[in-house]
Amino acid sequence: MYDPVDPMGKMFFNILATFAKFEADLIPLGTGEGMAIARAKGKLRGKQPKLPIRQ
Repeated sequence: MYDPVDPMGKMFFNILATFAKFEADLIPLGTGEGMAIARAKGKLRGKQPKLPIRQ
């Protein structure tokens, strides 16, 4: 068990927090790449209109 008050514990939790932040920063990059690929294939159309065009 790591004690967050101990210097080794502080280092351990800081390293974990760094990796968690890194993973969180990667999510939008992957989403953007996936959306660009879908858009290029014509699969990404956005929100569909609720009413027909005539209305």
